[in-house]
Amino acid sequence: MSDPIRYKPTSEIYLEASFKGSEAPVRFYALSKREIVESTPKEEMKKMLEEDMSKVSPTPVSGIYKTYLSYQYSEADALKDFDAGNILVQAHLPYCLHIPNFYEMTVSLPEQKLEALVIFEKIWTRRAQEDGKKSDTVDFFAEDRNIYFKNSTILTPKVPFHPEEGWDSYFTGRNIEKMKDQNGVFRFTRVHIQFDIDIPENLENMGEKANETLLQEVRDKSLSVINRVIDHYRETTNEIHVRRLGELKINLIYFIPKNQGYYLLLPNIETAMMNRSRKEIEAISERVSNGEKSEVYKLLLLDARSSFDTKDYTLAIVESFQALEIFLENYLVSEFKKRGDAEEQYRRALKTNWQTKDRLNTVLKELKGASLNEQGELWDKWCTRYDKTRNEVLHAGKEPNEKETKETLSTNEEVINWISTL
Repeated sequence: MSDPIRYKPTSEIYLEASFKGSEAPVRFYALSKREIVESTPKEEMKKMLEEDMSKVSPTPVSGIYKTYLSYQYSEADALKDFDAGNILVQAHLPYCLHIPNFYEMTVSLPEQKLEALVIFEKIWTRRAQEDGKKSDTVDFFAEDRNIYFKNSTILTPKVPFHPEEGWDSYFTGRNIEKMKDQNGVFRFTRVHIQFDIDIPENLENMGEKANETLLQEVRDKSLSVINRVIDHYRETTNEIHVRRLGELKINLIYFIPKNQGYYLLLPNIETAMMNRSRKEIEAISERVSNGEKSEVYKLLLLDARSSFDTKDYTLAIVESFQALEIFLENYLVSEFKKRGDAEEQYRRALKTNWQTKDRLNTVLKELKGASLNEQGELWDKWCTRYDKTRNEVLHAGKEPNEKETKETLSTNEEVINWISTL
């Protein structure tokens, strides 16, 4: 890695190019030093730009999202020791759960009428070694305390740092792990999961769509099992970096009675993005230059979507309603100020109408001449999610499902968008 250099582009080059499917030419920009632009002959510059443009696409060119490879064992009873169900799933977690190797837990999910056996194993990565000597596999645990390896070696990265080794400093060593590691740098957990499921008689002759449906069912059940373990692990150990998973990295699914297995490749990899749009980049630049702060409700809406993706539905519900309530209060305060109300006056009005429903109807009607309960379909949909989903989550601790969470998030965003039009 060379010494830091500030490359100050003083010239902006642009050119236009057409792509298949685009109605009009697309303008592209590149940053360069003015002296380079001025000293390069026009034809040479044109040739260089054309060569560079041959490496540009307006959309991802390729991607691998999921693929399955089937396999069988030459001996049908090769995995006879896995006798706790007719399905065997092997998966990797993105962090290490400090549970002894080969420890077995029975996980019961009464709401799904599902019982599974989970077997744990800690795996050292290639970075967890010193001069080819791997980290220890000794595996004791104590009655009432955490225990650690006695001998450890931390090998610092070479200086200067090599960015091609990744954004993080490339430490290696024996018997070490990164604190609050969410990326399995030195160690991660592998699990084997077993449970029973209805297996079609003609498994080997199922069509692609039916096969995908069956494998997805197994993946969903496996994820539910592991998230239940993770929830209790977090609650018991108070480890805040261990988070629920939105997707489980499953390596294989094996249907034991049929001696039919599938290796799963679910990388979600596609052609790399070159840059965001000029419009977005300049919007970011302008906002940070002006010292602006992002609006909290917008960040909460994004957090809610992120929580939804990781299947943390309870948190998604809380974040979504929090976003709406913050937006609504800020909106009402702004309208009170526009009307010329004194702060003491409008604070009293908001305190009197502290419930969200009252603010969406009574206060909005007074200020804007419109209320949400006049928007029949939207009002009914929102009330359902407020009275049923929100209240059951916040006051009864009920776990919402995917469907009602998704509808809650979209409905709250609809309400915010409607208020914004008033």
